[in-house]
Amino acid sequence: MKLTNATEQALAIMALLSTQEKDVPVSSIAIYQKLSVSSSYIRKLLRKLVVSNIIEGVSGNNGGFYIKKELSDITLLHIVEAIEEPFHSFPKVGALERAFSDFTKIAQTGDEQIAECFSRADKKWNKELERITVEDILSDVFREYGEIPHRNWNDFIEDERSIQC
Repeated sequence: MKLTNATEQALAIMALLSTQEKDVPVSSIAIYQKLSVSSSYIRKLLRKLVVSNIIEGVSGNNGGFYIKKELSDITLLHIVEAIEEPFHSFPKVGALERAFSDFTKIAQTGDEQIAECFSRADKKWNKELERITVEDILSDVFREYGEIPHRNWNDFIEDERSIQC
């Protein structure tokens, strides 16, 4: 089982948005510069998070993105499913049924048994990710500070001309 890099990048986006000063959206420029990823790729990830109702966008000169829900209401499973879609670890392409085509009923039963084993494992994995919220993670990370620090990530935008030189 392996998630794509997009999941880690979405988690980094969530960390940026979670630590952003209140009432100030983070611009997509600040996000892609902090993550060192192309702006078009970041826009795709942001769109997936918006469509999943995890974050919201504001257009205009002072526009950007902010978290739409309470951090305690956003789980790792929400983020993973927003980026990866619901996860199924067993592809079930019918290899067993083809390999044992002489034993159609037995092969089908074996294929169903294996698929069920993976399905149970997926449910346990989902349940664990559903248990962990963004707030839980940030609270653990910033435990020694007593509270989650906030900053305006837009203040860290580099001049686009200096980046291209």
